[in-house]
Amino acid sequence: MFENFSLGGIIKKPNFWAGAPLLKYLLMPTRVFSPPTWQQMSSLIRRYSGIAAALVALAPVATALGQNRDLPSQPAGKEARVALIIGNSSYKSAPLDNPANDASDLANALEKQGFNVLVRENVGERGLKEAVEIFAKHLQKGGIGLFFFAGHGIQLKDQNFLLPVDIGFDSETDISYKSVSAEYVLSRMAEAGNRINVVILDACRNNPFQQAGRSINKGLGVMNVGRTEKGTFIAYATSPGSTASDGGGRNGLYTKHLLRSLETRDTDIDKVFGRVRTAVVQETNGQQVPWTSSSVIGEFHFNAKEEVATAPQLQKTRDEVEGEQEEVPYDAAQEKAHWDRVKDSRNPADYLGYLEKFPSTQHASLARWMVKKYGGVLPAQAARPAPAAAPAKLAMAAPAPVLSSPPPVSAAAAGIGALPSPGTVIQDCPQCPELVSVQGGEYVMGSGPEQKPREPDEEPAHTVRVDGPFAVGKFEVTRAQYAAFAKETGRGGKGGCYSTRGGRYHKDSKATWQDPGFRQKEDEPVVCVSWDDTQAYLAWLSKKTGKAYRLLNESEWEYVARAGSAGKRYWAEADDASVCRYASVADTSIKGVSPGMPVFSCSDGFAFTSPVGRFPPNAFGVHDMLGNAWEWVEDCWNEGYAGAPNLAQARLSGACTERVFRGGAWDSTPATMRVAYRDRESKDDRHDNLGFRVARTLP
Repeated sequence: MFENFSLGGIIKKPNFWAGAPLLKYLLMPTRVFSPPTWQQMSSLIRRYSGIAAALVALAPVATALGQNRDLPSQPAGKEARVALIIGNSSYKSAPLDNPANDASDLANALEKQGFNVLVRENVGERGLKEAVEIFAKHLQKGGIGLFFFAGHGIQLKDQNFLLPVDIGFDSETDISYKSVSAEYVLSRMAEAGNRINVVILDACRNNPFQQAGRSINKGLGVMNVGRTEKGTFIAYATSPGSTASDGGGRNGLYTKHLLRSLETRDTDIDKVFGRVRTAVVQETNGQQVPWTSSSVIGEFHFNAKEEVATAPQLQKTRDEVEGEQEEVPYDAAQEKAHWDRVKDSRNPADYLGYLEKFPSTQHASLARWMVKKYGGVLPAQAARPAPAAAPAKLAMAAPAPVLSSPPPVSAAAAGIGALPSPGTVIQDCPQCPELVSVQGGEYVMGSGPEQKPREPDEEPAHTVRVDGPFAVGKFEVTRAQYAAFAKETGRGGKGGCYSTRGGRYHKDSKATWQDPGFRQKEDEPVVCVSWDDTQAYLAWLSKKTGKAYRLLNESEWEYVARAGSAGKRYWAEADDASVCRYASVADTSIKGVSPGMPVFSCSDGFAFTSPVGRFPPNAFGVHDMLGNAWEWVEDCWNEGYAGAPNLAQARLSGACTERVFRGGAWDSTPATMRVAYRDRESKDDRHDNLGFRVARTLP
């Protein structure tokens, strides 16, 4: 352990606190909605989402896949809607301009209509075949299946082959071996016994094999649906034996009008494709005539809400569907690609488009802030709650039971006056921090003899009961949120701020929360605030909202931080090299800021603080409980837990001129970056790595 600093006769732990990075996604070679094995799914979830919560939330799916059983059925009265969307543009010998855009845009449109979408862009033979097999596993009896392909397609010996981007255009013998036939896809969909199966082929484009062999025909052939494929609808971009225009804009001609038709109020399948046919014929002066073949009996609407309003077998009202929050695991590679496209934009519409598709990822809070920054207006759905906080006791081995958390719902869905369900996201005013509802439970607080490293003031380990539910800040309080308080109250930040930058502990008399000595963005955690400053902020927020805001007490803080885990950190990977994936810490970038400081042997992408929410949440859906900024809690300082109550409550006896802070910061070292680690500071002192998080009792 480090040597202690002696400040004014008081022995204090050293304030070696550290780091903040942008999480580095490990992109898969293809874009997958859900991997086909439990092992692959576990790895993906650990890298890209709320770790324990997501693992448990997907456990039934993973179990079913691992045992080769059918996927769990949808809740009663609710049809599964699954779509596979493929867009291949990057052919080496005959590239196309639009298919990848077509796939991305149609995926967005179908997600708005209620589909769970798997998207693949520019996939080779292996990726194309794997996508079809994963798609087939997700199809469920009684549900809706939809397959869309944009790219090169070939009619060969009465079959229609959909071509991967890595196929050569010099030999027709490769076609049947390396491609996937549309007829095969249709047969896999028919096997599912779905109520409706839709196949859309925008693959009747110029034929790159025209010189390869006589048996290759122009355009695609007709796939007439037979008696065994009732409820099937097949749509072609043009009539059999003809080719379709690739289009001169972002989208192919056919898909452009399909997207527009899906935006129309009446999404009955016949009317959607009727409108597409009319528009394409008009634009091409009759040169391109879209074609359909159908065995659908009755009505089908692409929009799930319209379907509920018209289909008697679903037995749900439109209002009931609008009130539901469906949890859908997102494609991490797809989210990364989408974020990379918009992250430097100054157009709020780009961020709104991202939020419509990914409302609860680590970038969502930044996207919402960017919408506001550039003058946009956030719709209600852009602030949807994060995926469910899963039963923590199943996520990681924990000695003490923790009550499981049902799926989150919106605050509106919870009902006025109702007690919010665990996982509910609450925001009491536009300037207020977002809160997450957390249920109560029991856990083991502190460190036992078997836990290393540990310090004497973390002992003895003891069981604590936490009453709930209560609400806790989803993120640490940001500079923008604190600025709203400072503007209304005129509270400044005079008095200076302590720092360890430069390798020595010193007080910068000029530093304030507005200028802590390093540059911060508005969505980064406010630092250089004292415990007394937090009390003033909480009083202002309570008066503004009519709610009783407060700090977490120390027992609540550790309960929320652990979120059902029992290790030294709340994520599963225990090695220090993995920390930069999950938290803002003292990484290799801090060597230039504080030379000689022990650091994690990894890079998190930030020398100082990072925007809140840049790292995965814990199992309760709360971000940055470790790292980024230390967090003041309510308690007075006590050396250890001797005599501590077994009920979670603030300890208001002891050294009350000093208050406890928890959680680590941008410059925290391996020894202090633990959920059990605790420290204290004079309640009127400020530090450039010390901020806070709000809480309030419910209701």
